[in-house]
Amino acid sequence: MISDLTKLTLNRVPPAPSLQAFNAADELALQRLQQYSNAEGPWLLVNDAFGALATALSVKNLDWWNDSAMGREALDHNLAAHKAAAPRIIESPTELRDQYRLVILQAPKSLTLFEWQLSEIGKRLTPDGQCWVLGMVKHLSRGHQGVMQQYFSSVDPGLAVKKARCVTLADPVPKQAPISAQEYSIDGLTLVALPGCFSEAKPDPGALAFLAEFDQLPSVDRLVDLGCGNGVLALSYLRRHPTSQAILIDESLQATASAAASAERNGYPVQIHHANGLTRLGLSAIPLILCNPPFHQSTTLTTDIAHSLFKQAASALSAEGEFWVVGNRHLNYHKTLKRWFTRVTAVSQHPKFVVFRCTVPKP
Repeated sequence: MISDLTKLTLNRVPPAPSLQAFNAADELALQRLQQYSNAEGPWLLVNDAFGALATALSVKNLDWWNDSAMGREALDHNLAAHKAAAPRIIESPTELRDQYRLVILQAPKSLTLFEWQLSEIGKRLTPDGQCWVLGMVKHLSRGHQGVMQQYFSSVDPGLAVKKARCVTLADPVPKQAPISAQEYSIDGLTLVALPGCFSEAKPDPGALAFLAEFDQLPSVDRLVDLGCGNGVLALSYLRRHPTSQAILIDESLQATASAAASAERNGYPVQIHHANGLTRLGLSAIPLILCNPPFHQSTTLTTDIAHSLFKQAASALSAEGEFWVVGNRHLNYHKTLKRWFTRVTAVSQHPKFVVFRCTVPKP
């Protein structure tokens, strides 16, 4: 049985009461599934952001592939709330099955991630299998169209419904070259970025603004890079303080894999965690936390993630510790930071970004 998404109580992670955990493209896919003939599966859901489709389907023989620790947390919560059957979790392409009758993929914002995922999916469809690419019309760019045409001979965009599309892909194009990681240099380091990693093609401007202030950072024996991406902040700190212990955390599997590759490439031993922030890691009394937080979740602009990370940092910081964070000026992070820290000081003069030094966490 396929549930009506609008009749389910589905939550996002982090909580965002003003935002839905699904979109019109998810609804369109479920409507099409009512008439789909290959109902016996196996099926694969990709980028099901908060487990909305998995919860609504609640079917056997279903795999679920998502890069996000927040997505996995939301999936577990929503499945439990509705007593829905849990899908088989996929964390790497090596865990995918050899043949799927249907793959439903929410198109990611990153074209390189999209291309990588389609390259893995195309070689794992049954001869009569299909891949449905979901997305709001405004987010399915010409770049997305080009990637779909590159990897599949049959691309049927279908009709737009409520400004959403469910594009049907069939007949994969064989023998595509593998998608490789990108590398670039910054601050004396060579950084590796796998498909879908934040700042995958070039250094992030916010990180560059942050690095300009690194000579002001305290010398500590242990630090956390919270939302590490490919590890640029932690590795730049280690380049200046090579005896420190660095703990890198990101909610994206592609990011943590990129950070691991970057650390190895530059010869720095680090600890890496794929996790939704600090809350479940048991870390405490940290003397220094660095953070370049996201202000979007997939295609949705939101400061909810950043605000959650600020709260977590305040809880994990030592009484004498320092939390350093960079953000766009227009986001006004100083107002939120003052909820969790007694002292919040702007230390940069960049026209677009502000670097804050936060101390004395509030109880």
